[in-house]
Amino acid sequence: MNEIKSDSAVVKALGQYADNVSTAPDAGVAFRYAEEATRELIGHRLFTIMQFDPDAMQVKRCYSSNPENYPPGGRKEKRDTQWGRHVLEQGRYYLGSDAEDIRDNFDDHEVIAKLGLESILNMPIRHLGQTIGTMNLLDVAGYYRQEHVTVASVIASGLASVLLHLNFRNKC
Repeated sequence: MNEIKSDSAVVKALGQYADNVSTAPDAGVAFRYAEEATRELIGHRLFTIMQFDPDAMQVKRCYSSNPENYPPGGRKEKRDTQWGRHVLEQGRYYLGSDAEDIRDNFDDHEVIAKLGLESILNMPIRHLGQTIGTMNLLDVAGYYRQEHVTVASVIASGLASVLLHLNFRNKC
């Protein structure tokens, strides 16, 4: 895929996504809508949603398009990591273009490599200036570009209320 859609097609798809998420009956359905929207507008071979616990400096997987290799409930320690400071604390996206970028930032890089994934786009999910989670897209080397970031940001922001709801209920 890796092609940028026309502005009108993107706006139409994002409008449908916003309607779908706002009326989703539960978090799992909302996350599937985000997975579908990112697949259509950006593309991915793996899609995950992580909930951020700032006190523990950990992320916990709430949703995965590949639950066999990346099951919901899995946790990752991010304390004292460059990625954790960049994405979780500073609220900035991370764009990794090759296996070296993934190896340098993720302890599970071997699993990622076995799946043939070498590029990544991590988009913080934020609420009132605080990171509450991440939306993560992975694909083949060199897949993600700067042009994908804006659409990913809009999709991720649509998930803030979903993660807040899960946080309020102490679920994920």
